[in-house]
Amino acid sequence: MFAIAGFAVSCAVRVLVQYRVCELRTETLIRIHTWTLVLPPVLALWIVNATFLPEWWIPEAFNAAHTSPHDSHLLGNLTGRVEPTLGYMMLLFAAGAGLFAAWSAWQSYMRVGKLITRLQTSAEPAEPHQIALVEETARQYGFQVGLVMSNYPISFVWGFSRSQLVVSTGLLRTLSPEELAGLLEHEAAHHERRDNLIRLALSFCSYASLAFPFSRRLLQWRGLEVERLCDAIAASRTNSPLDIASALVKLRRRTSPAPLVASSFIAEDVSSFHSRVERLIESGDGKQFPNSSGVLRSRISSGVIFSVAFVGSLLISTYFFPLSFHRAAESLIRLLN
Repeated sequence: MFAIAGFAVSCAVRVLVQYRVCELRTETLIRIHTWTLVLPPVLALWIVNATFLPEWWIPEAFNAAHTSPHDSHLLGNLTGRVEPTLGYMMLLFAAGAGLFAAWSAWQSYMRVGKLITRLQTSAEPAEPHQIALVEETARQYGFQVGLVMSNYPISFVWGFSRSQLVVSTGLLRTLSPEELAGLLEHEAAHHERRDNLIRLALSFCSYASLAFPFSRRLLQWRGLEVERLCDAIAASRTNSPLDIASALVKLRRRTSPAPLVASSFIAEDVSSFHSRVERLIESGDGKQFPNSSGVLRSRISSGVIFSVAFVGSLLISTYFFPLSFHRAAESLIRLLN
């Protein structure tokens, strides 16, 4: 229920922004999508712990408050009327989730296979000044560079803590120096924000509920906003949003009709590609764009505060109101019955 509610909130906000009913910054949209992904499993975990901890905390009072065995008291009454149908439904859901995971893995495998076929060790080398620009950006932001000899344009940040920028000679030869500088700043923004690590954590959150198709959709929406934010950061640092838009258009044409997942810079679907290009064109050179400095530090602080609040509120509720949440859960089950 929390996951469906979170999806509804994000969907409503996205529609309002899309039709210009309200104006929200890209960072705000990213936070909304992030919290609607994180809060459902966290709230559910908190409620389950607050409901069952009294059995461990005060077993005498807990047992005295119940006349029936606890293993069937909470769940048995609720699910007894729909058994064995509920069991079959859960098995079907588990099978469907397994098939979906297998399909996703197979799709990723096929994409990697298609990408490998595009790699050509006999590709033309890049110009020295292009390689020098890549190495200079890598030294500035503290990541390594992996150069791939391929005519297919490849560009992405690989890894979590010690990131590596993987680029192909075909991409370097496709872009002008100004366009290449914008692309490198875009990828550097991903590195500074630790987007790979955050996306991995949010992927776990997206699979943590029965409504994971909605959560996966939320993850895609957030990914689009992250790409827009990195575009804006790159535009701020290069002061050339039109060059970044030009790089997007060039690489899209080189990879049409459908780009492989070989670059986080190239939009996978047409709608996100158009929205990013339009936003870059609409933005003037004098517009103030966000910067990513201090983002990692603020994320670590937020994570520590959130963890302390989770554990602290759980201990306080268990110590001062040991049976309140348990009785509230029982009242909800009686209402559902």
